[in-house]
Amino acid sequence: MIQGCNMKRYFAVLFFLSGSFILLSQDFEGNYKDRTDSLFFSSGKVIFNISGFGALFTQMVGEGEYEYFNDYLLVNTSDYSGEKSVSEPINGSKKDSVVIKVVDPDNYSVQGALTEFLSESNKVIRGIITDDQGKSQHPNDQKIKKVKVTNLGYDDIVFDVVQGKDFLVKLAKNNVIENQTVAFKVKSEDEETLSILLLSDNFDPGKDKMKSLEKLDKKAQKKNVLTKRLKKEYISTYKRR
Repeated sequence: MIQGCNMKRYFAVLFFLSGSFILLSQDFEGNYKDRTDSLFFSSGKVIFNISGFGALFTQMVGEGEYEYFNDYLLVNTSDYSGEKSVSEPINGSKKDSVVIKVVDPDNYSVQGALTEFLSESNKVIRGIITDDQGKSQHPNDQKIKKVKVTNLGYDDIVFDVVQGKDFLVKLAKNNVIENQTVAFKVKSEDEETLSILLLSDNFDPGKDKMKSLEKLDKKAQKKNVLTKRLKKEYISTYKRR
């Protein structure tokens, strides 16, 4: 009986160690890329730059620690260290209105950007499209506490309103993902190739993480979403003579 218990313990430990070995062997390292798409793994963290899944026509970027299991890659995004949209308060040009000026990374006016004037509870009081000078304006209103600026292909931004100030908004390219979980399906096709499929840019694990991932996976398969194949890049070293 004692021998039987010892054997069970032995196999339990062996199973645990083998499982740990599998997880370690599936850790990624280095940069995998195809044109503008990339996954860069380093020391348990990943930086991603991905586009073109289904209705997603813009580049999606983010970074954070990751976990990988059963061909699923979950990236717990943190603050993005790359370029993001920014706002700057400037002296008000009109006493009775707040003016929003929107420009792109090269400081050219952005026409057609949506500026939404929000209450403290994030309720939209009014939405206005920027004109050919990249401007929108709204009469001063004590209920307006925030402004949200969005435009396809750029990083969204929300900022607080300061009474008596206008705002210059510089939009960054790409859709920056921060402080949410991004779910991918990732498989190693060989030592140098990863196939990847975006399942969600805001993953909610619910009560059962695996079931939630499998449900998203099946949904993607039904939509015939094509996977991307990224190749590992090697940095060649050059020695001076």
